[in-house]
Amino acid sequence: MATSTGKLNSIDLCKKCIVERESFVLQGGAGSGKTETLKELLLYIKHSDPKARVICITHTNVAADEILSRVGDKFTVSTIHSFLHSLIKDYKKNIKSVIFKIFIIPEMLREEKCEEITDADYKKAEHEKYKKIYQKHADKLFDIKKENSAKVTGKREYDKDPDLYNQSLNKKIRDLNAEIVNAIDSKDYSKIYYNETKFNSFNDLSYGHDGLLSVFHLLFEKYPVLSKMVTDKYDYIFIDEYQDTNEDIIKDLISISTNYNLTVGLFGDSMQAIYNDGIGDVENFIKNSSLRNIPKPDNYRCSYEVLDIINHLRLDDINQKVVFKRLNNLQFETEVDRHGTVKVLYTVYENKPNANSPWEEKIKYQSQIDALIAEAKKQCENAKILMLTNKSISEKNGFKNLYKVFDDRYIDVSDRIETYLRSIQVLAVCDICQSYNKKQYNSLIKQIRLGGYLIQNINDKKKLHECIKSLVENSELSLWDAVKFAKANKLIKQTETCSNVMKRNNEFISKLCKDDFYQDFKKLFFAGQKTFSRINGNIGINSKEEFDYYLSLYKNEQFIEKLFSNDIKFLEALNYVKYLDEDTEYITMHKTKGSSIPSVIVVMEEFYWNEYDFSLLYSPIEESKIHKRNNSQKLIYVACSRAKESLVCVRILEKDEINSFLNIFPGAKFIEANENI
Repeated sequence: MATSTGKLNSIDLCKKCIVERESFVLQGGAGSGKTETLKELLLYIKHSDPKARVICITHTNVAADEILSRVGDKFTVSTIHSFLHSLIKDYKKNIKSVIFKIFIIPEMLREEKCEEITDADYKKAEHEKYKKIYQKHADKLFDIKKENSAKVTGKREYDKDPDLYNQSLNKKIRDLNAEIVNAIDSKDYSKIYYNETKFNSFNDLSYGHDGLLSVFHLLFEKYPVLSKMVTDKYDYIFIDEYQDTNEDIIKDLISISTNYNLTVGLFGDSMQAIYNDGIGDVENFIKNSSLRNIPKPDNYRCSYEVLDIINHLRLDDINQKVVFKRLNNLQFETEVDRHGTVKVLYTVYENKPNANSPWEEKIKYQSQIDALIAEAKKQCENAKILMLTNKSISEKNGFKNLYKVFDDRYIDVSDRIETYLRSIQVLAVCDICQSYNKKQYNSLIKQIRLGGYLIQNINDKKKLHECIKSLVENSELSLWDAVKFAKANKLIKQTETCSNVMKRNNEFISKLCKDDFYQDFKKLFFAGQKTFSRINGNIGINSKEEFDYYLSLYKNEQFIEKLFSNDIKFLEALNYVKYLDEDTEYITMHKTKGSSIPSVIVVMEEFYWNEYDFSLLYSPIEESKIHKRNNSQKLIYVACSRAKESLVCVRILEKDEINSFLNIFPGAKFIEANENI
């Protein structure tokens, strides 16, 4: 049964918390209307307490704009980084007193052995931990002092006397940490700054996005006055998608709310916690009464059939129910409106390839995936296809060369592309083109006005049309030439961030050109000597750390040269933005804030990602794999829950998986593998 009221009592409970100044968390599944509730509560405060000081924290500028469009500019709507930076940016002397902690290396501390773990597994885990910390020390030592470390001690030798090796490593760590602290003490605190990138920089004493979170938390712990500063500025702090917010920041804000007159409101869903750097859930704060838990089991989005499958995927007590929403004609939906279809298709493929398999085997396997998707498309017309890997998506969506440049340089490619292209203003140009293509002329005028382009007569309009047409239709235009063209025609104005990136790139390339040793390394690398063991006999590189250092320089040089060459076309950037905006058939699973999609095909394939194993959804698992199972299940939940009407899930199995798969998906249909592939 469904209800046409749609509210249950979750909004009233939130309003009660606001009146009583009690912090709360609104927990609701996908499609439950959490963000709409947040907007409604902001409007409630706007009218009931006009003098209230409220900040609403989101994770993207798009989400911030969406909220502002509804509630106006009465309240501050900000990203988490902008919010924290605004609080601490003027206190550089205080920042200097804690910033060393984001650069020093943690010491090696042994874990206590649990009864459930065998001696062999315990020793293996301890040695792995030792190796990781040893490597951190080796990397930092070379980065700061250009000194090499000996090869890490092997497990057999380490197991003879772990305490001895740990003590030796910790002595080296303490010595290096002391040098780091002394070096920072000698620097001018006024030079410290937030560099708005992913990285902290010891050399210029700047901190990046994650560093900002750490610095705020360290200041919070050291200076109690920071809590008072927060409450002097705000009465209410609301956080959208709380599950993706840094754990320490959530703890700090809740701590302030319990000791001062601050109300914290969290909005989100622990089942949509698919990023490793967020808190995930706030169960501990609910248990100790720091937060009032307000469940929101409504679902305004999914059909009964889709809802049935996603409820089975949830790992908590929320059981979502269909709620009829009001249509444009002011009538409520009916039960007929909310029915759809769900199908699960599978085929069998023995000896699936792994990440190290030959390229030919991977191509053959990908062809079977494509064949299964083609079958799904027959049964789910006009569907968006959600896949895990961005590499295959980049090929299908027309930005494979752009993707490859980043893939050759970085591990976490998805985040890097958007951040870097935004920093060099490529995405600013793309945004202008997108506004033009979508005939969003108010947005377009606002964008070009920032660049200095003014429309005063018909000729200005005609010139604008010709400029954007040149950007959109010239398939040979390179990425960087498009940015230069936009600047020359006053569509955009060069930002300080872009200037800094280009300056750093030029200085980096210039320095490498003068480095004779690096040039020798580069020649050997080009000649095929691409490992430490191969290159070691031909050049004076004395350790793996030194090899990795020069390899990193090489990769960065190649990245800069290729990205800014004529080989990477602006058209690929436009295709990438279409992908981000989901104007393409294939889209990524990794989008918790995604809107509803009428028909969805979910490809349950890992594509060699280590973080996920979808077989754990239907196979017996060990204790050690529960975390990976939960992450995998959450990702599938997020993907499936985007389907409004129709959903098809596809999976390639090995023979021994069939029975366990059918136990979880009893209606799954077998599709004969294409033997001709």
